[in-house]
Amino acid sequence: MKESAFVTGSTGFIGSHLACILVESGIKVFGLTRSGVSKNKKFMQYVASGDIELIKGDMEKIDELQLPNVEYIYHVAGKVSVWGKMEEFLDTNCKGTEKLLSLAEKMPNLKCFTYFSSVAVYGFYGYSNIKENGAMRPMKNPYPLSKMLAESIVKEHCRKHNIDFVIIRPGNVYGEYDYTSSYDIYKRVKKEKMMMCGGGKYKSCFVYVGNLVKASQYLSENANCHNTDYNITDGNDMTLRQVLTLIAKNFGVKAKFKNVPATLSRMIAGVVEGSYKLFRIKKAPLITKFTVEQNLHDYSFDISKTLNTGFNIPFTTEEGISNTVKWFNEEAEIK
Repeated sequence: MKESAFVTGSTGFIGSHLACILVESGIKVFGLTRSGVSKNKKFMQYVASGDIELIKGDMEKIDELQLPNVEYIYHVAGKVSVWGKMEEFLDTNCKGTEKLLSLAEKMPNLKCFTYFSSVAVYGFYGYSNIKENGAMRPMKNPYPLSKMLAESIVKEHCRKHNIDFVIIRPGNVYGEYDYTSSYDIYKRVKKEKMMMCGGGKYKSCFVYVGNLVKASQYLSENANCHNTDYNITDGNDMTLRQVLTLIAKNFGVKAKFKNVPATLSRMIAGVVEGSYKLFRIKKAPLITKFTVEQNLHDYSFDISKTLNTGFNIPFTTEEGISNTVKWFNEEAEIK
């Protein structure tokens, strides 16, 4: 009988890619979903064929569900936003994780609980090639704070109940079917209307979704990689301007970007956030202190710990961007 995995956030950007590569490696996938529909065409084909079985529900009420006895849990779901109330992030990212861990205790065949965190837990202080044991000093923002807390919950619970775990800290994820950040960035670059803070001269930490999900599966399935955390990026020190220039090159357009000086960027973010709070606007602003600071400091990470496990990054940044541009031109732009 083949092994099985439970993937939360399975119909989303990262979750759907992860579910597909698990199926392609011979694993039966059970996916938690609210909507039952994914924009990832391959994912929906696997749902139709029965290789992926969807379970309707959400993280806040996951303890009410009957989950299958699986060998692997990939906890991808979470509230991902730079805007919102702390209580909302704690309910999904922390309390939801606690509930899932309680269910994991009852799975006798479970080999690994894999939690998807974020490099945002380190904060934005200007550093290059920071390792996993680097200081965690996240901004006073609900997203990174809740991710850092959830990490500690996973470690404490798994050690207490003798459950193997892996914590994944992805960089800025991009790729096909990302209608959050990738779509907007690629659209603006193609139209030569992309804006950047501080000249885009700072190192960034992009990770192609294909690299992220392959690394996550490898680390989860190899017991000698368990019970620790990993930074996952494409493994280069490219600046934001270099990445955007490469995107423009793939589109065949000029690398034309509008620059907003650092001081002005911070002022605009402060005014915008203040206005949103004053008028109690729930929708995330187009510019925030979080997004500005993220782009005004070197923000790159050492992935030697991942590479030393024997894993090799399958896609270069050039290949990842080429694949994303192809998707944008053939599918995303017409939506």
